[in-house]
Amino acid sequence: MATFTPQYLHEILRRLLPAGTSRVSVAYSGGLDSTVLLVAMARIRDELGKQVRAIHIDHQLQQGSAHWAKRCERTAVEIGVPFRHVRVDVNVGSDGVEAGARRARYEALRREMNEEEALLTAHHADDQLETVLLALLRGAGPRGLSASPAVRSFGPGSLVRPLLDFTRTDLERWAREERLTWVADPMNESISYDRNYLRHEIVPRLRTRWPAAALNAVRSAALVHESAQLLETLADIDLRSLAVDGCLDVSGLREMSPPRRRNVLRHWLRSHGVRAPSARRLAAIDHDMLVAQHDRVPAARVEGAVIRRHRNLLYCISTLPQVPDAALSWDVASSLVLPPGLGELRLEPTVGGGIATASLPSTLRVAFRRGGETLKAAGDAHRRSLKKRLQQANILPWWRGRLPIIYAGDRLVAVGDLWVSAQFAAQAGESGLRVVWVDKPAMQPPMERTNERSAQAPRASFGTS
Repeated sequence: MATFTPQYLHEILRRLLPAGTSRVSVAYSGGLDSTVLLVAMARIRDELGKQVRAIHIDHQLQQGSAHWAKRCERTAVEIGVPFRHVRVDVNVGSDGVEAGARRARYEALRREMNEEEALLTAHHADDQLETVLLALLRGAGPRGLSASPAVRSFGPGSLVRPLLDFTRTDLERWAREERLTWVADPMNESISYDRNYLRHEIVPRLRTRWPAAALNAVRSAALVHESAQLLETLADIDLRSLAVDGCLDVSGLREMSPPRRRNVLRHWLRSHGVRAPSARRLAAIDHDMLVAQHDRVPAARVEGAVIRRHRNLLYCISTLPQVPDAALSWDVASSLVLPPGLGELRLEPTVGGGIATASLPSTLRVAFRRGGETLKAAGDAHRRSLKKRLQQANILPWWRGRLPIIYAGDRLVAVGDLWVSAQFAAQAGESGLRVVWVDKPAMQPPMERTNERSAQAPRASFGTS
């Protein structure tokens, strides 16, 4: 078992701190662990050659939080460390107070970071054991079981956990030898919170039987972290092979073994900022998207997005613009701002094309497709349904109801910037107005690759179970 000393901490930081780090900030709660870390950093800062400051996040969840912050500030002043006090508002979601406080804390810390700065947190071996146990109880995969890595990127800087080699007992021993004082958060005593329940009810029993449980958990988490990194590397290789402008090539997915396919699906969802679903849900999505007939458009909802398949591509769509039931009024002398996410329309002068200026009223109506619309477009011999036109133009199904349809009274004039009605079209040499759709969303699929995929992603099978 490692024995904590500032000198030992110095050796760890020489190994862990990313090259170019000029300043370190200690996430300082005022508790035992962060007090040990801050005081030790103050003692080795000259030898380490780094600026040191303390950042205290006040969650404002307890009446005494302001007094607690003042006490932390006094401690920082006494040891000559600049102190930063940041108040946050905790939004408690369905995952509870603990998770809400953690989100608020890390968001605030991330905002505080600068380039060439490392944030030090006081997570130790016992914390790591608790994190691994919580991950196991949630049924987490390698990313969750790798717990808290010693170093990772964080905002424009990095996050470093230099105390993972030490237990809380070791840190407390040094703190008492140095006659340090710290504050105890009463929330840490309530076993109604999962982590506290493990800390007070379960971990002590484990330690009685297996004294090295915490340090062994640190070792296992590091090994699982390496495995998780390899899976990320493989997923990145596969994603580069399968990606088509943010979509996924279904044919390529079919060639992979199910575990490899699910691995790249998780990676793809995270690249869109979407949290990967449970293993069972992901397996169902994997199955449904791949077995659907080519002409079907299956959709699966995940947290924060919808996965859709159209022909040979998978799409991850976070939000679609909402369109009103009532028509919009458009003064043709100015631009028309469409609902959020759909851009705006304007008319530009042209000759021999677009909408004939002479046939255009001063005010138009803009509505969105409801079904049953027909159009004889300029240059066509026959009237055809708008549904057929949109299919042949390869407009993605979920965008077809979001195309602005322009009317003069009840007569259809144009469909977005795609077609102009023959009745309103400018003739050769006639003054016209061309519909310009500014900030138009991508409503057609990206070019599907027909050439052989890159040989960079080998199709080796890693098993089928």
